[in-house]
Amino acid sequence: MSRVGELLWGFPVIGALRSTNTKDLREEDLRFCSVYFILEGDIFEARRIVALADDSVAFFLHLDLFGGIAPDEAGFLLLRELFPRVKGIISTRARTLTLARRMEFITIFRLFCIDSESLRTGLKVIQEVGPDAVEVLPGIVFPKISRFLPLEGFPPVICGGFIRTPKDVRDILKSGALAVSTSAKDLWKMNETLKEHR
Repeated sequence: MSRVGELLWGFPVIGALRSTNTKDLREEDLRFCSVYFILEGDIFEARRIVALADDSVAFFLHLDLFGGIAPDEAGFLLLRELFPRVKGIISTRARTLTLARRMEFITIFRLFCIDSESLRTGLKVIQEVGPDAVEVLPGIVFPKISRFLPLEGFPPVICGGFIRTPKDVRDILKSGALAVSTSAKDLWKMNETLKEHR
């Protein structure tokens, strides 16, 4: 099983944290998922969020949209020292992911599927970098485009973007995705009922 798969075992819904849904974030909000993506913010906001969660919860940072940590070797060493519960890095940049992987972080490449050319370019980067997982955006389209992806031998797929209903989550998981990431807090609770992914 992949390192991402181990973290998500039994918890296929990932909580996506943005400034729009973290202002009133409470400890009880962070008990539904085993992994949360911090998609924007800075080291001060991340410290507040991580402190609210149980020790068993893992976090991934979208480093392209994060302030206070540079995507270089010193930045990754600082990140490990300040936030030992940050297990992975999310990025669209090959260089960032390559270095993060060398520094033993789990890596997730964000693949924007807006047209066939963006898909082709993204697949090239995936081949070059070899991330631990790929986040397909917008995730809601995954059931329709999964047949265009070389899923055999492909890194595990996480889908994010425009996922609003329990049906969206189930359809995406049935289409072969390992997990979904969503900022909709009510969908985080689905981890309690998605027994087929345990």
